[in-house]
Amino acid sequence: MISQKLWDALALLLLFLLSLTMLFGLVQFISEGRLFEGFSQVTLQIINIVYYVSILLMIIILVMENGSPVRTLAWILFLVYVPIIGFIFYLFFGRNWRKSRIFSRKNTADIIHLQELYLKDNLSRSSSYQASSPLANKLISLLVNNNKAILSTSNSVQIIPDTREAYNLILQSIASAQEHVHVEYFAIANDRVGKEFTDLLKHKAAEGVKIRLIFDAVGCWKLSPRFKHKLGKSGIELYPFLPSPFPTISSRLNYRNHRKLVIIDNEIAFLGGLNIGNKYLGLDKYFGYWRDSVLMMKGCSVTSLQAIYLTDWFFVSGQNILSDYLTACREEQFNRVNETATVLPVQIVSSGPDSDWESIMQVYFAGIANATRCVHISSPYLVLNESLLMALKTASLSGVEIKIILPAKADHNIVFWGSRSYYTELLQAGVQIYEYQKGFIHAKVLIVDEEIVSIGTANMDMRSFNQNFELNAMLYDMNLAAEAEKQFGQDLEVSRQITLEEFSHRSIWQRSKESLCRLFSPLL
Repeated sequence: MISQKLWDALALLLLFLLSLTMLFGLVQFISEGRLFEGFSQVTLQIINIVYYVSILLMIIILVMENGSPVRTLAWILFLVYVPIIGFIFYLFFGRNWRKSRIFSRKNTADIIHLQELYLKDNLSRSSSYQASSPLANKLISLLVNNNKAILSTSNSVQIIPDTREAYNLILQSIASAQEHVHVEYFAIANDRVGKEFTDLLKHKAAEGVKIRLIFDAVGCWKLSPRFKHKLGKSGIELYPFLPSPFPTISSRLNYRNHRKLVIIDNEIAFLGGLNIGNKYLGLDKYFGYWRDSVLMMKGCSVTSLQAIYLTDWFFVSGQNILSDYLTACREEQFNRVNETATVLPVQIVSSGPDSDWESIMQVYFAGIANATRCVHISSPYLVLNESLLMALKTASLSGVEIKIILPAKADHNIVFWGSRSYYTELLQAGVQIYEYQKGFIHAKVLIVDEEIVSIGTANMDMRSFNQNFELNAMLYDMNLAAEAEKQFGQDLEVSRQITLEEFSHRSIWQRSKESLCRLFSPLL
């Protein structure tokens, strides 16, 4: 990996060279107008030299990054054919050149505090736990090593497949809060549902409950400054995640907080794909019924979610309050939790550009590659890297039943058509693909061998695995797996299976859109 200082120096040099190119181009244009006779040939040669030197340096930078060959080649082609615009896009979206600066405080909080998450007794109990499934034990070890995701065993978890029910439970839990409500959302809309939700937060703040709110600056860019000011004035402490003065063009645009999390009094937490707004409750005519999955969690896993939330809070606010909250969750609370919660193993997995490993992608890959019976997936998007694509095809060709449910309608056209570009090779390998017909499916669910379930915020796409801050719960429980399988079966009943024969007869126009959108997938 190229060092940060070397990259900064090369970036400045490239910007200088490209500026010279534009300047000489302007002189060339003027000289052709006979204002500066005799400069045309000289400036043309200078332009050619600067152009080729710039292209060479950009290619060297890309190669030294040691990234994905496909992604590297895609950027090289973009830079060669659209040199100036391509380089600007690469600065904004192509690499993690701000990573060490932007997320240094976040990493510091992780290193210093995350190991305080559990008491020694709880850690000892967790580390000695052995699942009945060899695959579960393998995934548990993987996530301990690549994500510090300590297994908690004393938990109570409910899967809520209906967004209205989940939303109502969230409101009821917030209404009963006594001490604090911690909220983290990618998108909060300024509509009826959004106002209802924020009005409740204002009401609880007026009662003296501590309300902390993290919202993604790009996901909530339509929220007016006045709306946010009113929230702050009401007593809610709120901060944007990576604010950008230009939400549509910014290097920070590439790193979004895609987490959706609510924690009440460190007693109960809600985690899943549900954002706050009318369309997420099925009130949008285009999308219709909005199908999502939300977890309602109690027990030791809530403390794990609390630690991740407060690490994010430290990053956006600079306030280090994690130690205080962990102190409040000491032996008395764990004893109370262990008396009331059943033995239900849970690992909370956080992932993002601040992570050393692509933790969620790795556990998906390991689960799919090591499955022996079946893998069932629900996701709004399917933009795969080579590893996951090969894992799905290999598992299917090995006799594992692979079923994937995707939306039949688009909410983001490029990703929608890019997802469909993977259909042919998956169908040829025997993967069964279904498109949801009842409305729009936004659930992010992975079920492996009817015994391991992952539910959270991460889509099956490269953006979720590489650039977004995501949060998933790994559930190692046969009963929860059976519940997830039952809901998956109900989703299949309202989905239409895509066959290879049918899909091969799609129009040239559709094929062209799929191929074109897939070209952009390594850059997304």
